Amino acid sequence: MPELPEAEVCARGLARLITGYQIDAARCTQAGRIVNPARDGAAWAAGLVGRAVVGVGRRGKQLVLHLDDEHALAFGFGLWAEVTVSDVEPAELHGAVLRLSGGPDGSVRRALVFNGLALSTLALEAWAPAPEAPPFDALDRRADAATLAALARGRAALKAFLMDERYLLGVGNGYSDEILWEARLHPRQPAGSLAPEEWARLAQSMHRVLEAAVSAGGEAGFLDPFGAPGRYERRVHRRGGDPCPRCGELVAALISGSRETDYCPSCQAL
Repeated sequence: MPELPEAEVCARGLARLITGYQIDAARCTQAGRIVNPARDGAAWAAGLVGRAVVGVGRRGKQLVLHLDDEHALAFGFGLWAEVTVSDVEPAELHGAVLRLSGGPDGSVRRALVFNGLALSTLALEAWAPAPEAPPFDALDRRADAATLAALARGRAALKAFLMDERYLLGVGNGYSDEILWEARLHPRQPAGSLAPEEWARLAQSMHRVLEAAVSAGGEAGFLDPFGAPGRYERRVHRRGGDPCPRCGELVAALISGSRETDYCPSCQAL
């Protein structure tokens, strides 16, 4: 599931490709993914046509296309997200597409395509600035050791805290494993037990891992809007049974519900 780094890479690519373009047509073949106006593909499309994209932003793992009428098109990624920009609309569509025109005379045509399982949610909404933190974006440098310690006071476990969108935005199951491995902290360690130096390691690791993944274009298997593949290789997530790349101990896997948590029992002793 794409998380903050993939959303950030996608936002930067779309900003370069479609800012200033007008939406000439919109179509969605999966109306059940439209949450506003709920399950109404015709009203959703009508609310977009004629609007121009004036910017592209991000809220945690969600992308936001800012429109010129003080509205925004917000979308969340599905399991295998692939949001692309091409010169033509695909022959078969299983998702949504925006037909765009731009350039000095409006003659440049582009199609913004959300195909297959790229979408989890799709909403046309009034745009409003994000409220004061918390929650903090996980790339926000204000989310330092002291801030994390204050936010997590009384919380049960570190991994659950990192993924709790009441406090941090953008960290999901995969990158939380990577962050905790980098910080040498056990995913089930009680947050209230951390020493100040451990909070410092956690904050530094969170920013280092996420920034490295953004720089690498997202995780391996992800395609950005230009079609370029991500190059970030996860070290422990989904690698249960493999040797830890740091110490050689076999990576352990815990299953809770449908989620897998992976960690090194030696490097991340509880």
